[in-house]
Amino acid sequence: MPTTPVGSSNRKPLLAKNPFRGPHPGVTVPYLVVGEAAFLLALVLAAWRAPDLLDFYYQGPVLAITHLLTLGWITMTIMGASFLVVPMIFLIPLFSERLGRAQFAFMLAGLVAMVVSFWAGRWEGVAAGAGLILLAAVLYLVNMAMTLRRMERRDVGAEYIAAAFLYLGATVVLGNAMALDKLFDFLGGDVLATIDAHTHLAALGWATMMIVGVAHKMIPLLHVGDPAEVRRSRIRFWLLNGGLWGLIAALLGRSRWAGVFALLVAVGFGLVLARLSRGARQGRKRAIDWPTRFALTSFGFLGVAVFVGLALALGMIEEEATAARAAFTYGFIGLVGWISLMIVGMSFRVTPLVVWMHQYAPRRQQGEPVPPVNSLSSAKRQAISYSLCVPGILLGAAGLFLQSVPVLRTGLVLLILGFLVFETDMLSVYRHLWRAMSAPVASPAS
Repeated sequence: MPTTPVGSSNRKPLLAKNPFRGPHPGVTVPYLVVGEAAFLLALVLAAWRAPDLLDFYYQGPVLAITHLLTLGWITMTIMGASFLVVPMIFLIPLFSERLGRAQFAFMLAGLVAMVVSFWAGRWEGVAAGAGLILLAAVLYLVNMAMTLRRMERRDVGAEYIAAAFLYLGATVVLGNAMALDKLFDFLGGDVLATIDAHTHLAALGWATMMIVGVAHKMIPLLHVGDPAEVRRSRIRFWLLNGGLWGLIAALLGRSRWAGVFALLVAVGFGLVLARLSRGARQGRKRAIDWPTRFALTSFGFLGVAVFVGLALALGMIEEEATAARAAFTYGFIGLVGWISLMIVGMSFRVTPLVVWMHQYAPRRQQGEPVPPVNSLSSAKRQAISYSLCVPGILLGAAGLFLQSVPVLRTGLVLLILGFLVFETDMLSVYRHLWRAMSAPVASPAS
């Protein structure tokens, strides 16, 4: 009769080894939570100081709100999400979780220092915070570069993401130079031109290239499979990047060539939008869920932003006051309508998937009943959030262009309500992670 060795068990282990090769949730979730808190705070402050948003933008409170939006919400969220998404879409493990944890501490400290110092008008604090952000960016870029080195085969999506990392480095270096220039006055040139270049590096370079790169892997309409589509995608890639680098140089030099390079960027984005609409033009119908609706609507706002930006770059808006209002509206549509709405839509899809992979994939391997991925996020809350956010963006843009505080404030309040619904849904997803946050998923016992 067979015997069982002492210390062993015939029972199956409670959990199989987790097949997901992304990092532990304790690495990524803090970025997402801080990003969401920063966006909510930025919206509340913007609604409170709405008259300031209709005034000249180069003032402390407006700069503080802008950096809460760009550094706190957009950059924090993209960084945290990339720790999850890059391993998932390229099937490679993250190089170092320790670097990710260390980076978070520097990012958070730098964000707080910069926002508080901008609000108080203390440029020494802004420079110190920018230095911490630079250190965090270096850790992030090293981590991501070493991660991407593990890819067996490079594809177009990876090229967009690698370009985004290059733009992030350039954005942070230029931002540090601008902060130090306020103390030592060494840059020279037109300050507003430098701000324009810095903003476009961050929004069109870092955030947009990352979104388009990830979209090539996660949005079926942008998938590239056959060689002809790969060639077309690379044409879009070089149009966007060649045009953007030329645009940055032209903005810094206040060159008349800015319109030409802006036109190249517009053509690149136009080809991306044409690729997205090909299925509809060919009569193919797809069931559109709410995350996809968020993504497609954000691409629509991108089209509007590109049109307005091109009109500004080509000098088609001659009256100075009208051009200033159009510039404010352009920035708002780009940062909130395009980038922020896309992040919200992707979060509805990506966060539940990653939570499910961490918490329930091992249990499913053991034959245990587990909830389906789409049950972690509520379609009803997604619909409510969309129904509040999109009108909020439209009214916010109208309020900026029309110089109407009541319209702008109404739009921002709708955005706050829509984002609170989104945040409620994310909290319901995060609840599934508490066990994973307290201890790593167990591997089989011997």
